[in-house]
Amino acid sequence: MHPGPYALAAVGRSPFRRDNLIGESFFVGSTIWRNGMMVKNKFVIGAIGILAAAAVVLAGCNSQSKGSSAASTSSTASQQKTLKILVSAEIPQLDSAKSYDVVSDSQIFNFQEGLYKLGKKDAVVPAIAQSQPTVSKDGLTYTIKLKKDAAWSNGAPVTAQDFVFAWRRAVDPKTKSQNATKLFSLANAEEINAGKKPLTDLGVKAVGDDTLQVKLAIANPYFLRELTGTNYFPQNGKFVNKVGAKYGTAAQYVLADGPFIIKDWNGTSDKWSFVKNPHYYDAKQVKLTKVDVSVVTNAATQAQTFDQKTADITPVSGEFIEKYAKDPAYHRISSYGTSNVEIDTTSEGHPELGNVNFRRALFYAVDRKALTDQVLKDGSVPAVGYLAPGALRNPANGKDVNTELGTLTYYSKAKARKYLALAKKELGKDKFTLTLKGSDTDAGKRTTEYLQSTFQNALPGVTVDVQNIPAKSLFASLMSYNFQLDTGGWEAEADPSVLLQQFTTGYTHDHGGFSNKQYDQLVKDAQGKDAANAQQRYTDLKDAQKILLDQAVVVPLYHSATNLLINTQLKGVQTHAFGQTYDFSRAYFK
Repeated sequence: MHPGPYALAAVGRSPFRRDNLIGESFFVGSTIWRNGMMVKNKFVIGAIGILAAAAVVLAGCNSQSKGSSAASTSSTASQQKTLKILVSAEIPQLDSAKSYDVVSDSQIFNFQEGLYKLGKKDAVVPAIAQSQPTVSKDGLTYTIKLKKDAAWSNGAPVTAQDFVFAWRRAVDPKTKSQNATKLFSLANAEEINAGKKPLTDLGVKAVGDDTLQVKLAIANPYFLRELTGTNYFPQNGKFVNKVGAKYGTAAQYVLADGPFIIKDWNGTSDKWSFVKNPHYYDAKQVKLTKVDVSVVTNAATQAQTFDQKTADITPVSGEFIEKYAKDPAYHRISSYGTSNVEIDTTSEGHPELGNVNFRRALFYAVDRKALTDQVLKDGSVPAVGYLAPGALRNPANGKDVNTELGTLTYYSKAKARKYLALAKKELGKDKFTLTLKGSDTDAGKRTTEYLQSTFQNALPGVTVDVQNIPAKSLFASLMSYNFQLDTGGWEAEADPSVLLQQFTTGYTHDHGGFSNKQYDQLVKDAQGKDAANAQQRYTDLKDAQKILLDQAVVVPLYHSATNLLINTQLKGVQTHAFGQTYDFSRAYFK
């Protein structure tokens, strides 16, 4: 779970991934805004209806705006080797085996690599792997050769056993990884995580130092893309065992096999750095010597820091979007994820949240258009479903799932009050007090204030108290499985079934405790017996989303947009639709 646009994880982005390539424009998404102009890009739809957006090169234009200082460079570009960026959230942790939030992921990607990574047009390209895998005819066995010059930042070679160690550790129930399910594509992973089989039964083995053999539970057309994720990254067993429980808790307790090494992060730092890794196999191509990162949550401070030329990339929000809208340094990126209100349906002392009619009252009380147009004003669009437009399409006709279901997330105060009246009758209670938590960023505060107002105005007898807290605390609240209302959102995934899986019974990230046998079966079928049947899989997922919205398990708010100011001399940064947010390994200043 990711705290929506409120914990703008990497350079202020919402926790949703996307992009495209348009010449020298900055980047990305199905819709790119540049200097106030909207440019449409193509969707590439796979056999089972997923959106595969293109990869992007982040490159600012060279001209400067006459009306603003924002486009100014932060130093003499030709001499600049340090990139300075602002982010809106602190790092929760840096253990790749445990990572489940976009804030942690965005930083881990800077100092670690797995077998594969995303390249241009989101193509999966070799990283630690030498080449594309050899796949058996039945699609169950992958054989992967490793680069012989891949090394850790302490000089030790990256070996096949490092992957075996890391993957076993990730699914080991003793590790308590909140994202162990990401590895359930591997044979026996689910049974091992449930404590029913030994770690040695996991479908991965080292054949010498430089060959990895992987066996899957079922053929998975998304597996190669899954291998680009942080949970599949290697770990040096000798180092991990040496530092023990401290692994991932501070900069000195991680090893790097990627382009940079993290420095100056002690577990709670609001500033840290990445320095060039001399042991990286492609170190000659890394132009930057350092990336300085600072956490700044105040929108005015972010803009001021950029104007003062002490930041090269910063989020921009609120009234500052209008100020910089025509500046060459300003860029808006549309997303394919959704920000929501999460509801704990089993919250202790709040039986109303387990009542479907009360949840429906909350669901229909939100005027999503007012939220996006009058409150956020950042290019976000009202949610039309839990799955964002383009995330799931009918393979027979190309229509979006939300179009075929009909817009289910509309605003109706009359419906909201009708369902509230039913809930009051069923619960035998007229007054309710709830706590709504959100991020402590400016956007987070505006969102929770709006929701507080709209819930209280639309729903007589409902009082909402607001708490705005750091992203790290918001993650902890969700994972406590004992909250009331929390704001958050899931990043876009290559496979939309992963997003719907979050609400299956007993799933690690079923934060609200929702349980529905029909829903569970639909998601299970989509990921299992119907995985190779594109049309039936689409129907399974469409029906699952319908149940999710009908039961008002989650209140979709909007499909996000990210707004940034970027030094116009910065070139060569890649960003991607899925997985890695920003890749600075080829970045440079012109």
